[in-house]
Amino acid sequence: TPEKKRVIIFSPHPDDDVISMGGTFDRLVEQGHEVHIAYQTSGNIAVSDHEALKFAEVAAQIGNGDKEKFAAIAEQIKNKQRNEIDPVEVRQLKGIIRRCESLGATRFEGVPDEHVHFLDLPFYETGGIKKNPMSQDDVDIVNELIANVKPHQIYAAGDLADPHGTHKVCLNIIFESLEQLKSEAYMNDCWVWLYRGAWHEFEMHEIEMAVPMSPDQVLKKRQAIFYHQSQKDGVMFQGEDLREFWVRAEDRNKETASKYRALGLAEYAAMEAFMRYHF
Repeated sequence: TPEKKRVIIFSPHPDDDVISMGGTFDRLVEQGHEVHIAYQTSGNIAVSDHEALKFAEVAAQIGNGDKEKFAAIAEQIKNKQRNEIDPVEVRQLKGIIRRCESLGATRFEGVPDEHVHFLDLPFYETGGIKKNPMSQDDVDIVNELIANVKPHQIYAAGDLADPHGTHKVCLNIIFESLEQLKSEAYMNDCWVWLYRGAWHEFEMHEIEMAVPMSPDQVLKKRQAIFYHQSQKDGVMFQGEDLREFWVRAEDRNKETASKYRALGLAEYAAMEAFMRYHF
């Protein structure tokens, strides 16, 4: 209760939502819930220079009054030194690339653009791998979204194996927001579910909700991940696992389904797993 719920899916980077819970995402939309997607960071540093250069050169050739601007950005990328932090204009372009990829995926899933929120949390915007500590400014942005939507369900990345720690900071910001908002009346009806990302799955005894997926949903999840083109075919922050993110996700979901089958339960193509967070 209510049958149709307001839902916020928090995604630390602009592709964690579909990589980690693309099947559940699809199921929520299909069932008619009001689904909001909140991308916590721009993910700009994960866009390679050659990918950004491609977009800058295209924009320079078709832009009306902005040809010189994008030509200059293209030159900045070409002249960039190894380990040099991107200039602000290049970071903005890379952020826009990821934002547009996200919109491609959310439109494919049937989410209205006005329900897609790009939070661009300040802690992330250093231009380098090392980020700033979380602050109240970050928490206030999350507070505002939760207060506006008044969700019945929140999904958040509980995957702390992210090699650069962004997921952990994003999760701590949500935890702090929940702490500050928990006395609000609308929070009495709010359940928080944690999902795992491309790195590790929950242990079987930790799983409190498992969402089965059909073969068609597995393929639809794969297609949604493919909209994040800049993160496909060899990403900048791969980790030790050399598989593509979509391959990791499918293998992990199939393994979860196999474990449930081994326990004597129904057989499914794949399953996504969640653990409830009590605030």
